[in-house]
Amino acid sequence: MCALRAFAVLSIVLCSSCAGPPRQGGAHPETGKPLGHSGCGPPITYQVFQKDAFGVDWSKTDDLIAFNAKASDGLFHIFTVKPDGTNRQQLGVGSPSFPQRTTGTPVWSPSGRFIAFVAEKSDHPGNSVGATPGWGSYSDLWVATADGSRAWQLTDVPADKDHGAIIPEFSPDGRLLEWTERTAAGKPLNPDRFAGFWVIKVAGFDIAPDGTPALSNIRTVSPPGDAFNESGGFSADSSSLLFTSDFEIHNFWKNQIYRLDLRSGRSTRLTKGDGYNEHPRYTPEGQVLWMTSAGNPYRGTDWWTMNADGSNPQRLSDFNSDAQISGARGFGNQQVYATVVQTVDWGPDNRYFYGDVETNLLNSDSVILRVSLHCQGS
Repeated sequence: MCALRAFAVLSIVLCSSCAGPPRQGGAHPETGKPLGHSGCGPPITYQVFQKDAFGVDWSKTDDLIAFNAKASDGLFHIFTVKPDGTNRQQLGVGSPSFPQRTTGTPVWSPSGRFIAFVAEKSDHPGNSVGATPGWGSYSDLWVATADGSRAWQLTDVPADKDHGAIIPEFSPDGRLLEWTERTAAGKPLNPDRFAGFWVIKVAGFDIAPDGTPALSNIRTVSPPGDAFNESGGFSADSSSLLFTSDFEIHNFWKNQIYRLDLRSGRSTRLTKGDGYNEHPRYTPEGQVLWMTSAGNPYRGTDWWTMNADGSNPQRLSDFNSDAQISGARGFGNQQVYATVVQTVDWGPDNRYFYGDVETNLLNSDSVILRVSLHCQGS
């Protein structure tokens, strides 16, 4: 789940929905090293791209960015917008096959032909709060055409408090789809089960001759046993994936980042220490970017990067350690939670990306930032 929801750089592109001038990300003793071959790294600068929004995923094929936001009905829905902030539209409006209650966590297929997401069941006990994107209650995995005109339900979990679905991800070759399913509801007073127990599923993503998508060979790939497991990003060759888990520590507040080899089933731990870690994704140049509470004496999370084998961890953002320096005052001088940066959300030259920052864990208030890195020679 988005479980803890639950930039003085040249060439920043201003967009019509961006708010205010670029803000400087704070310097830090461990920052300044380039992240990859592009020679770009911290410190960062940033601008608000979309207010009251999160779940950003960029289809360069369609030239559209998808995200979650509340609509006039008070529920979260999927919206799309151009990278310059224009032409914002709600996906699936007027489509009889598209689910009309809460929808969220959209991800584009590599071809741009489809968009996968989770959707609240049309009928279930209670209200829609638990189906907030990233929380997953009473939610199933769906896929739709890129324009939202046709949609298909791919999974059907039981309509009870112990089940739900979150965070789909396509493999870069488009042949696989992963997501996370809940198997037991959370118990907030129990660190081992604070957010419940979840498993990671992977399936083949197949398209019939008539264009209908379906799943095949559905399997659970997360480590055995009751634990919090959450899907992350696939490697560039689609042979492995990153994930978040407490299966070794059995304490949600000490979640760690792992890499899973899909051929052997072997899991390798990439992070160390007892801080909170979540939302790992690869950068286009092969590093791992994730959110962590490491180095934050006042809590909150920041973006850090590390090599694919877990070596050379370094801070990328500094929203929380010093509000005056880091620019966190721009979020109301409060703790913030830098969350997901999808691999596809990086610009073509790897000098900037779009990423989510949560400003209130209780109601999922968030903003989408356009973040620029400092690049050597700029």
